[in-house]
Amino acid sequence: MKQEKQIFLDEIEQQLKSSEAFIVTGYEKLSAPAVYAFRRKLEKLGGTYEVVRKRMFMKAAARLGLEFDTQELPGHIGIVLGMEDSIEAAKAVVEFNKGLEADSFTLLAGFVDGQKTSKQDMSKLAALPNKQQMRAQLLALLQAPMANVVGIMDTMLSGIVRCVDGRMQNEQN
Repeated sequence: MKQEKQIFLDEIEQQLKSSEAFIVTGYEKLSAPAVYAFRRKLEKLGGTYEVVRKRMFMKAAARLGLEFDTQELPGHIGIVLGMEDSIEAAKAVVEFNKGLEADSFTLLAGFVDGQKTSKQDMSKLAALPNKQQMRAQLLALLQAPMANVVGIMDTMLSGIVRCVDGRMQNEQN
């Protein structure tokens, strides 16, 4: 293997190893401005998008113990790397795909939480709420019973205060 290819292979392997999650995308006929806009969006979310040669990616993944089938990855591929929230990354890919022609940019596979995931699993992951939304939903779920108890206690106490106030007014009259 030529030295340049070895350096490139080592770089891809290091990027995959250092990333907690990554998404493999397929692309065809993408314009440079579209890819530029996608990269800027990912940078805001803490990630990057790299276009890689399929064979180099597969060799780097195999070194890390991840086996991808060539039939899973048709056409040209790119990788979304470095995202802390894999749900946000999947959402960004799906959202970017909505504004493009059919099949010009697709989710192919991914690696999330130590497991290789399929295209279908990545699409399901993109449909989930992100971490902040899940936290807010959980907090609302935990807060609702407490808010009901506080409301009932407030109603009971204000009822007692009204009774005492009414009794005092009756005694004064």
